[in-house]
Amino acid sequence: MRAKTAILVLLGLALCGTAALAQAKGGEHDADDGFKKATAYFYERKFEMAEILLQEELKKNPENRLAYSYLGDIFFHKKRLDGALELYKKALELDPKSAEEYFRLGQIYYYKKEAFPAIQNFERAYALDSKIKFSHYHIGLAHLMLERDKQGTIASWEKYLSIAPEDPQYEKIRRAIELLKDPNFVLPPVGSEISIEEALHLGGAVLRETDRKAEDKAAGHESKKTKTKLEDIYRDDGL
Repeated sequence: MRAKTAILVLLGLALCGTAALAQAKGGEHDADDGFKKATAYFYERKFEMAEILLQEELKKNPENRLAYSYLGDIFFHKKRLDGALELYKKALELDPKSAEEYFRLGQIYYYKKEAFPAIQNFERAYALDSKIKFSHYHIGLAHLMLERDKQGTIASWEKYLSIAPEDPQYEKIRRAIELLKDPNFVLPPVGSEISIEEALHLGGAVLRETDRKAEDKAAGHESKKTKTKLEDIYRDDGL
């Protein structure tokens, strides 16, 4: 039961709170009608129209940080990671203290499977804006998924709980941490036959289950893998 609870936490909280970042953009720029229409399309999830208008806005006003930021979100949504990365960096050139852009950079680097810059940017986001508490949850996720670092994950999630005791998922996160602290629980290495999701579900049986899966595959009856992946949920669907 404890292991099942832990996987539900990780799936359900993988992007806790990030939708608020998009809402935080509003009101920072004395926008013209074109930019206002672009942001309206953005929140209606009409990204194609929003992208066209944002590109036009940047031609007229290349100093509009929010236009770069919104456009970066659209590129991110479309998984155009390198393009999104450059747009967020441009936004940061215009406002080096934008915690939101650092958080988005952390997300981009996470998707690019670059743990160090992902963690570094999540840390910068929180340092600039302590309201972005969920940065510490994402730091833990990077430790878990990219580095297979149990201790790093535990430390980050314990930090998150210490600064966000009001989180409604507090107890479930605490139980997930207990699972990771179990000496019998071993994370599968990168490239393993067993996924992180399966490992969390199996808990301390990971090593034995990994051996069994390898035997099953050799015998031609590999069991069906978990379809839901943490990376698939590690997106801001509230963009």
